Amino acid sequence: MTITRQLLDCLHTAFLQAVTLEQYADKVIQQHLAANGGWTLEQRAYFVTTLYNLIRFSRKLCWLTGRKSRVDAIGDCTIEDVWHLWGALTFLQEGQVPDYPELETFCASDIQQALEDAPLDIQLSMPRWLHERAQQELESEWPTVAKALNQSASNFIRVNGLKADAESVAKALSKQGIKAIPVGGVTDALEVKQMGYLFRTDAFQSGQFEMQDAGSQQIVPLLELKPGMKVVDACAGAGGKSLHIAALLKNKGRVLSLDIHEHKLDTLKKRAKRAGAHVIETRLIQNNKTIKRQKEKFDRVLLDVPCSGTGVLRRNPDAKWHLEEQSVNDLIALQQDILQRYSQMCRVGGKLVYATCSILPSENEQQVKRFVDNNPNWSVERELRLLPGISSEFDGFYGALLVKNSAE
Repeated sequence: MTITRQLLDCLHTAFLQAVTLEQYADKVIQQHLAANGGWTLEQRAYFVTTLYNLIRFSRKLCWLTGRKSRVDAIGDCTIEDVWHLWGALTFLQEGQVPDYPELETFCASDIQQALEDAPLDIQLSMPRWLHERAQQELESEWPTVAKALNQSASNFIRVNGLKADAESVAKALSKQGIKAIPVGGVTDALEVKQMGYLFRTDAFQSGQFEMQDAGSQQIVPLLELKPGMKVVDACAGAGGKSLHIAALLKNKGRVLSLDIHEHKLDTLKKRAKRAGAHVIETRLIQNNKTIKRQKEKFDRVLLDVPCSGTGVLRRNPDAKWHLEEQSVNDLIALQQDILQRYSQMCRVGGKLVYATCSILPSENEQQVKRFVDNNPNWSVERELRLLPGISSEFDGFYGALLVKNSAE
């Protein structure tokens, strides 16, 4: 593939947008792809992959190119800096310096020496505070997890059991030039090995699948659902897990999807219509009364709580540069509050799943232990811990199945 100057100029602009203007990378990517409709699939893929890698490794690349003063201020990068970051990235990946005039002062030998001298947080290209916190919480597992989080994410879809099965969807996509293969141990998951125009396919337009990481797809089955159950997805967002719940209920029962953001629930309504998920009812959480009115009304409760998102940094590499430690501490307090209040919606004998897309025990096991210690009428039945590079090839997720044994 020919790397044109115009393509590189777009990369530079997009990188600066993502790291200086605090625009999320996925939105920046959408803008540039829409503005460059003439790019080939190969060029589009190169743009997305390279931009994410520039963002992902920006702290490490700044160090390697001698811009150590800007290691903790990525947003101060100049256009010249971006050229050198791209050159360092290409050198690290391909072992050679790109032949571009802007890289006349680029020195590969300096990179080799800098690699040997760099501290571990620089080598892992992580914010110092996150490195120190994760190292404290995950101990010896952290470097392996961090390296896995710095890899490009694979693409997975969840086949909608209300309309199709994995084999038929894979065949349908194959006819449109998209290769998708089964994922071992995850019943309705397919890994998309060749993207193409996935969301223009007949299978997607007719609601036969949704984009969802194979790790995320393992959360809803923890609920041990049976058709006819009453289930509440209390932090539903745009509803990916609500749709999964409806599919496993076989459209028999009731799914109440709650969220504090009405625009997300509006998106869920559209997705539910496409998926043929007729048992989903959406409701905006306006105040605590919304929760209290649902006390002990549900057989199953899903709490996919707001979290740091550290388990999905492969998909959102810019998130680690936006995230702050105080924000994590605030989220932990919020999670504790949600778990305490929203668990009241579960009937006696019912079950609740607490879930995050975080790798940090302080958001996961420690939260659940604190809740059970303070609420002796609840017990933990099982836990799922997916750590990239350690126990999973997917994104990082945590899920705990809790049982309500008696009234409060």
